[in-house]
Amino acid sequence: MNQITSSYSFPVLEEDKFDYVNEASYDVNQVDSDSKSNNIIFEHKLTGNNLISQLLTNNEAKFITTVVLKSSMYRETTDNVLNKIAPTHIKQTIQLKTTFETQSFFSAIIYTGEDKEITLNASKMGLDNFWDGATIELKKGAILARAGWRELENTASDLLTIKKDDTLEYGFDVSVISEEGGRFIANVESTLYDQIKQLPKNDSHLRSIVIHMLCVGFMNLAKDYKSNDSELTNFKGIKLELKNKNIKTWEDDEFNPNQIACYFLKHNIKLENDND
Repeated sequence: MNQITSSYSFPVLEEDKFDYVNEASYDVNQVDSDSKSNNIIFEHKLTGNNLISQLLTNNEAKFITTVVLKSSMYRETTDNVLNKIAPTHIKQTIQLKTTFETQSFFSAIIYTGEDKEITLNASKMGLDNFWDGATIELKKGAILARAGWRELENTASDLLTIKKDDTLEYGFDVSVISEEGGRFIANVESTLYDQIKQLPKNDSHLRSIVIHMLCVGFMNLAKDYKSNDSELTNFKGIKLELKNKNIKTWEDDEFNPNQIACYFLKHNIKLENDND
């Protein structure tokens, strides 16, 4: 819930603002994702008969989503429509960036008509009586409704690639590579690799193996990149999250790679009950 709301010279539909009657709402939800094409699908839905729905029906407004990478100040806005269910209800494909940094999304409805003055009628436009009879100026690009921010986060385990290595005799060896923003590579002895591939994704044993790999990876990260990790852009979001939680990172002497691995991927031990 937003604790601070913004003031505008025209009515805006957003959480904790009372410009519109209770029947009006604007909701955005992620409904699908496609890892192969690296995108996600958002569903935008405006409910109620109001000023915004009228503008959407008249093609004087549209749904938009802005993608932001905070660490690099990257920002891009899209207004594409995958499926128009109704003027007030669409699905939108969002192309994800090729990065493991946290990606943030801001969805809204904006005015796209020509600049104009209108006199508001609260009962016909679904507005609070405060706005009744007020004359406002709508300018192209003005935000009519806001759905707030959401984030798509990648964890440390998303940065781990497991490969078979026929030259290894025992276990695995984890290294940090700096190419394409950096990631962990775990080269695994062939028999162990084949066994790992047979485990289901939610298997607790597999989870423990991955945690062990992450721990070794973080140890090497602290050893090789403690003083300068600027080329490891994929790890920026992870480091920022740790700092926000007041957890020591690989830049700090007190860094504990085992605890960090378990922070991102907790052990899940399944205990048998006495009746089994």
